[in-house]
Amino acid sequence: MDEKIAECEATLSMSDRQRLFSSFAMQWSPQSKDPFSSEYRDEQLSLYRRITGKKYDVAHEVSNFDLDAATARPFPYASLDPETVGTQTIAVGTILRKLADVPRGGRILEFGPGWGNTTLAMALTGYRVTAVDIEEKFCELIRRRATQNEVDIEVINGDFMWAETVTEPYDAVVFFECFHHCDDHMRLLRALDKVIKPGGRIIFAGEPIGPAFPMPWGLRLDGEALWAIRSRGWLELGFNDRYFRNALESLGWTVTLHESGETFIANVWECRRLAEYTIEIPANDPQIGAPQASQTERGIVVEDLVKGWAFCGPFCHLPKGRWRGIVKLDTTAEQWGFGVLEVCHGKSATVLNSVDARLPSETFEIAFDLAEPVDQLQIRFFASKRSTFIVSSFVIMPDNTPPHEAEDHSQQSNERRPSWFRRLVR
Repeated sequence: MDEKIAECEATLSMSDRQRLFSSFAMQWSPQSKDPFSSEYRDEQLSLYRRITGKKYDVAHEVSNFDLDAATARPFPYASLDPETVGTQTIAVGTILRKLADVPRGGRILEFGPGWGNTTLAMALTGYRVTAVDIEEKFCELIRRRATQNEVDIEVINGDFMWAETVTEPYDAVVFFECFHHCDDHMRLLRALDKVIKPGGRIIFAGEPIGPAFPMPWGLRLDGEALWAIRSRGWLELGFNDRYFRNALESLGWTVTLHESGETFIANVWECRRLAEYTIEIPANDPQIGAPQASQTERGIVVEDLVKGWAFCGPFCHLPKGRWRGIVKLDTTAEQWGFGVLEVCHGKSATVLNSVDARLPSETFEIAFDLAEPVDQLQIRFFASKRSTFIVSSFVIMPDNTPPHEAEDHSQQSNERRPSWFRRLVR
């Protein structure tokens, strides 16, 4: 490993260094099966000691750079690489767009701001920003850049657990290419509940989270990560996306991935409190299916449909909990007919609940319980009598109806449907 790292250190070209990174890796698997256990975390920290020869400490998360040079030309511009500058710019722009509904003057807390590019962009956009970084030189760099641009940024030299000291909550918390340096991410996530105002959110961007990561979470063992761990002492973690969702959902947060079509580092994971979580999608959205109807500017237009599927969607991820699906109808259009409204999930369309849906009506509604998170959740309507109506939008929201007052979710189950309906569903 040291021979490979020495080659990387001797290479000035970023493209050449990337080629060297891809030429070596390490194989390792944890013995503990519970990723939330202290034993699992201890294994990861033991592996860190094996690679670095020392016990992990947050003091290792330091960076050596020329402060004056970085003040004049910070990363990514110092790379003089248009590709690097372009991808970083796209990522920062994506983060700003996901913060668009934070009110002007809203308070945003950014951890691990590093060079301060996102920090400065948020401050120049009109937000009140607090930046927390373990590296004092980064803190000084951000102070200098704030002065250059005549904006106020509160800069704090501290680690992730500064979150536990917050007394005045923020509208949003941002992690850009830094969360994977936290050695106790569950402790940090638990602290965020009091850090964020009602209606606020957490933004994770540029983090190594994905389905290909071979364990729930742990040290990344590709060449680039090994170089950073061995030569710099940094903690370089990765996360399997299912574990990442489960970790946040277990603490009452929903998780939505906004994938970038441009660059991985512009992938944004947006988290909101489960009790505040609502999905609303217009019926003419391309992700909504209309097997035997048409999608227009008004929505999904169903005309004289008999024994057929009118719509299905929105094919979204949904955390565990009690939910209510609402299909909003255009009350200015003609309505008549009768059918079956179902909620199901997965490629096999496992049915969670089904109810009768009669017209005319302002909405179709269906309640359902999820014992665990699901993917590709959809609400669909089967016309069992000649039906005409227009769907304007779909809403999925927490069902806060007390259990003793809630409707019987099992009413009109698939087993009680006529045989012709069961055959069609199959």
